[in-house]
Amino acid sequence: MVQQHESEESHMNITPNIGIRICGTGSSVPAKTVTNDDMATIVETSDEWISTRTGIRKRHFADGETNLSLGAEAAERALEMAGISREAIGAVICATITPDHIVPSQACLLQKKLGLPEQILAFDICAACTGFLYSLHTARSLLCTMPEKKYALVVASELLSRVTNFADRNTCVLFGDGAGAAVIALDENSRYAFDCGAQGDTEVLYCPKSYPNTNPFAESQSEQPVQQVHMEGRAVYSFAVHALSGCISRVSEAAGGFPQHYVCHQANARILQAAAKQLGEPMDKFFLDIADYGNTSAASIAIALDDCVRSGGIQRGESLILAGFGGGLSYGAAYLTF
Repeated sequence: MVQQHESEESHMNITPNIGIRICGTGSSVPAKTVTNDDMATIVETSDEWISTRTGIRKRHFADGETNLSLGAEAAERALEMAGISREAIGAVICATITPDHIVPSQACLLQKKLGLPEQILAFDICAACTGFLYSLHTARSLLCTMPEKKYALVVASELLSRVTNFADRNTCVLFGDGAGAAVIALDENSRYAFDCGAQGDTEVLYCPKSYPNTNPFAESQSEQPVQQVHMEGRAVYSFAVHALSGCISRVSEAAGGFPQHYVCHQANARILQAAAKQLGEPMDKFFLDIADYGNTSAASIAIALDDCVRSGGIQRGESLILAGFGGGLSYGAAYLTF
């Protein structure tokens, strides 16, 4: 694995189309593995039913781990691969919909846990399964304004077991917990294109927040919703295939052609197969690790990227597209050179 050290950095010409270099990746999942057969002990389902419809065979659920502990471990691995000092990190962004606290943010907790500098931008992004992409693009934009800081740390971490309805067999078999991270830097020799969008929706895929009403001046006490994920599977499938193929087409056109690799949100293998067919691209260009983790929302692309990098599936100088879709509804894609 090629490491990029601070001493190798030099002054560069920052332009609107400047690319990024992924200097290091990392991931972390809880120790507890839950198979499809395990899920069949709590709801009416089977390994065959789950695997043939989704591509999922197992997932990991937290049992003592926290969003912070998983995110910090993934970040430590990314920093180790990057081979840089923590003082060089100018921004830490965490993508999550399942934070440990409302305040402080996961990013601020990571700043303390990792010993990052105090003079740093630290904040969370809530964009569900597109969160890692939104965070990556935001980190790139911030680096363009901070020439004194060379690197940004992007972490995506989720404990979806916190918001899963384990009595709903249509959704509980889909999700898992985990975290992924990447250290990035600007690279004027790297191609970059980005596309994103949102279709605000609270009916197709949503998870309400339950706030106990303790306001003594409130005249009415509304019933609090159950804080669990709800999803209309067919509608999500239709949206995902259309959004995924559309944003991939647009960033590929902007970059001058399709990439050598795709690392997409791991929600359902069938969605990726349908998108590949629409694009006219071979499925062997699409990295798949959904069988081992299930859908980990914001962490999904980051975990898949780390798996792909560490397995040698992506080599330096090769082109790839990172693409995601999910709650919001939101979607996005980034074309870059690894």
